[in-house]
Amino acid sequence: MENQGAAVKATITEARKPQSRWERWAALIRGQALIGLGVALLIMFAAVTALVLFLDPTSLDLPVTHEVQELNFGPTNWLWSAISAPGYPPFNYLVPAVTIAAVALFRRYAAAVFLFVAVLAVGAAEVMKVLVHRVRPGGPLVIVVGTPTGYSFPSGHVTEYTLFFGFCFYLAFTLLKSGVLRTVLLSICAIMIILIGPSRIWLGAHWVSDVLGGYTLALGLLLLVIWAYRKWEERVVTKPNNGSNAVGAKQP
Repeated sequence: MENQGAAVKATITEARKPQSRWERWAALIRGQALIGLGVALLIMFAAVTALVLFLDPTSLDLPVTHEVQELNFGPTNWLWSAISAPGYPPFNYLVPAVTIAAVALFRRYAAAVFLFVAVLAVGAAEVMKVLVHRVRPGGPLVIVVGTPTGYSFPSGHVTEYTLFFGFCFYLAFTLLKSGVLRTVLLSICAIMIILIGPSRIWLGAHWVSDVLGGYTLALGLLLLVIWAYRKWEERVVTKPNNGSNAVGAKQP
């Protein structure tokens, strides 16, 4: 009995230890605050949409585009084009499909399903493109690399990268142990999300307001998908098992 009491006391003491910064961050993203932040970002997207629809944002868009396109030297030119390449067919279908299959192969079926949901959420950008009906940038105001087609607002590339690589970042951060693989995956996901915006502006495919719209829309949807995924995981972990609750079960 004394041993059992000591074990219980040790467990309580361990539970009361101050959480690290990363543990507090992980707790936050599992909480209701995630929904509020996601909704706030979607409200920001609505504000950007209103700006595009009812005002002339080119007073800001054009100077920013000129500044970005002045970054014109060899290595940078290759980088901006390379960053955007995975967002074009067939890579924008193959990369998510292979990634989802890889996650499922490791028996993380819920993670694979919600990654698929994040990819499907990119369709929201396509719907908004049709509704807003905004024309893409063109000469002689800006330099356009290639022949981008379709409407401009919001940026489909930015929306796709933020949702897909954002959810992959979350999965790598929460499921993998610290190490080289985890660091590499987190770095790749972060780089793709951060650089896709400047890449689309540099290529002349989008205005900065298109990019801002893509980021706010995608981040808002991403947070809601992550919240739904966490709620599903918690429901699976805490459901009754053989007539008793799995108290203290570790989440995957």
